Amino acid sequence: MNRRIAGVVIPLLGILPLAFAQSQSTQQSTQQAADPQQAQSTQAAQSGAAAQAAPPAAPQAAPPANANDKLVLELPSNRWFEGPLTRVTVSPDGKWALFNGHGGKGDLSLISFKTGADDLYRRMGDLNRLDNEVFCGTGVARLGERLTEDGWFLPEDDGAELSALPADAIPMCAQDQTELAYYRTDAPDQAVFLEVRGRFRDYGVGGRITAMAFSPDGSYFYDLLFHPNVGDSSLVRIDVNTGAAKVVAAHLDASPLPGRLALSSDGRKIYLPLASDGAPNNEQRHQPDADRWLKIYSLDLATGARQRVIESAGQDNVAPTISGGNLYWVRTVYHDGIALVPAAGGEAREIVPGGELPMWSPDSKRVGYFYGGWRLADWPLDLDDAVVSIDDQGNVASQPVVIVSGYHEDFSPAWSPDGKWIAWHSHRSPKPVPEYGSADSTDDIYLRKADDVHAPEIRLTDFGWETGPAFWSPDGTKLLFSSWEHGQPGIDKLFVLTFDPEMGRVTKSERLPLPAEIRSASWAAWSPDGLQIAIEDNRGGDSRALWTVHADGSHADKLLDYKGTTYDGVDWTSDGKTIVYSALADGRLQLFVVPSFGGAPRQLTRDSGNLLHPVVSPDGKWIACTRLVQSKQIWRRPLN
Repeated sequence: MNRRIAGVVIPLLGILPLAFAQSQSTQQSTQQAADPQQAQSTQAAQSGAAAQAAPPAAPQAAPPANANDKLVLELPSNRWFEGPLTRVTVSPDGKWALFNGHGGKGDLSLISFKTGADDLYRRMGDLNRLDNEVFCGTGVARLGERLTEDGWFLPEDDGAELSALPADAIPMCAQDQTELAYYRTDAPDQAVFLEVRGRFRDYGVGGRITAMAFSPDGSYFYDLLFHPNVGDSSLVRIDVNTGAAKVVAAHLDASPLPGRLALSSDGRKIYLPLASDGAPNNEQRHQPDADRWLKIYSLDLATGARQRVIESAGQDNVAPTISGGNLYWVRTVYHDGIALVPAAGGEAREIVPGGELPMWSPDSKRVGYFYGGWRLADWPLDLDDAVVSIDDQGNVASQPVVIVSGYHEDFSPAWSPDGKWIAWHSHRSPKPVPEYGSADSTDDIYLRKADDVHAPEIRLTDFGWETGPAFWSPDGTKLLFSSWEHGQPGIDKLFVLTFDPEMGRVTKSERLPLPAEIRSASWAAWSPDGLQIAIEDNRGGDSRALWTVHADGSHADKLLDYKGTTYDGVDWTSDGKTIVYSALADGRLQLFVVPSFGGAPRQLTRDSGNLLHPVVSPDGKWIACTRLVQSKQIWRRPLN
């Protein structure tokens, strides 16, 4: 059975980031799910209007938990979900930070703590192509190409030397750079490979490797293993000389995503990010308001005792590194919300903190969105959908209520033109799963009666792969969405479902034939008359193009090229004369319009945050959009 809301639709307070709603505990969330009547009474008694909370204009540093904590570096992000997924590693000498983005090969930055700038020369070295990079002792190991050589280049005294490591290796060096370990991301059965006296010895592991570290003296190697069937992790120690392996700690509440470990200088403690000091609860992974943000713990390697060292409400703290008697760590600062912009342009006014990817109801009186937050421990299992009413002045006129809730990710609900149905992208699973790619998960378009939260969820597709939001044709007979095709990861194709609104079923499913000039149709929207489709084409990197095609995919017309960073979004104005899109301006995503027949674009917004996913209200008065302000912060605390 899906985790659905029993009884009436309940008021939703969980849309607020935990920094605004710390009073909601995991225990309260569980009780509310079990007793909705009590939950409704309890939540109605809460004072303060969640939807009216004022958002910060820029990333705000959380109050230090320790007076000696110091913010070393902050790097803002102009991406969407890719921002929290960006991995940051501090160098062993505490002078550099390596940012490994989520944009594919070569999406790297090597930032100096002294200058705050990316050192391109130091990052590239003598390579003409760079695909990946990790700190290796006092140097840097690089995956890329140098003239005719291709592979992993390891640092040597006289420069970088091509190694025999496979291209899919993730290497880890000891502090003195004399020992090396690695695992392979593409291997069907994972193993860790340790270099012993110039030769590699492999050790099979009972799980998926998410983090590795050598002890300070190089005698031991530690790996953190995630167990997909259960959802917990274990810390294993391998004696480098004898090969003996021992489980140091089991049932850890760690993230399934790649991370980092750090050992104290005496080798007695290990620092690692955990959501809690107990075993993970897979049911709670799917709770939008669960306090499952990652904290830094120290774990005593002799006793297994765990102590919480670093935490900040509503923010993930990860990637511990020890250098020069200091503990460094990385904090993800993320503020999201739904904003409204007048259709003619102007100020973006945030109306719903904690929401993303807005959808309008046909009467322009409600906005639906997803909420939950991008917790790295549960990525993104905790996303559910809510809706608020909007008055004629663009103000929130009701408390948020849940409209879609179930196990795993739910994108925002799209209303059919007659208001009877909602369609949305979901990874719905029949039971609580521990991670994004769990076997019981789906990745498709779902349908349900709009105003009945108890109505059955109807799965419309069975072929999705990184499926995007669903959009209705103006006559309510077709659904348009993007999806990868198997065999072509990273390339979005457009699909159209022909829908029988009386029977509530799909009568035809087809891929829209697009010309080869359109590389990847990452976002699309119907024109108001249903005769055309606007397409955001991801050309690779930050290159984007805006196209219009006929409803059958023919007669492609490129309107302009521009710069973007993610699934930026596109829509039509209600008169069909103008197309709204999100593009980079001065390092931030802003809203623009361009005539649908081509011409000069015009910038609508100059917000301090990033504005994306524009959706024009059916009455033509407003543009709803996602507003994001996010950054990666590197902090330092003395350990003495």
